[in-house]
Amino acid sequence: MQLKQFIIQIIETILGSFIMAMAVSLFLLPNELSSGGFSGIATIIYYLFKVPMGTTILALNIPLFLFATVKIGRRFLEKSIIGTISLSVFIDILDRFEPLTNDKILACIYGGILTRIGNSTNFKSTLINRRVRFSRNFNKRI
Repeated sequence: MQLKQFIIQIIETILGSFIMAMAVSLFLLPNELSSGGFSGIATIIYYLFKVPMGTTILALNIPLFLFATVKIGRRFLEKSIIGTISLSVFIDILDRFEPLTNDKILACIYGGILTRIGNSTNFKSTLINRRVRFSRNFNKRI
């Protein structure tokens, strides 16, 4: 992979993480709404034990990083670590701001939309990269 392409993917990952952190910190968390996955577990831990959500997300992902190193590869691990750390930091930073709405319905809608946009931004570069790599390998076999 070229350095320029890798840097673009890192920027897209950080941008997607920032958008997802906005959804969590400005809409979902202040209105006591939970998303799925580790973010949802981190939300529950945040309300039960007052542990910062970003720190919890980072701690929950450590076993996945170890598994990803063995199964998926180093490049994917690098992007995953950058994405998780940036998401954790952005959530803890944006948590200090006032929520943009106190209406749970609007918070659910806006949080869901922003989460989807952030996820799409993160997945975009990874899927395009894998599709190109697959087609190149497939053509070599023929």
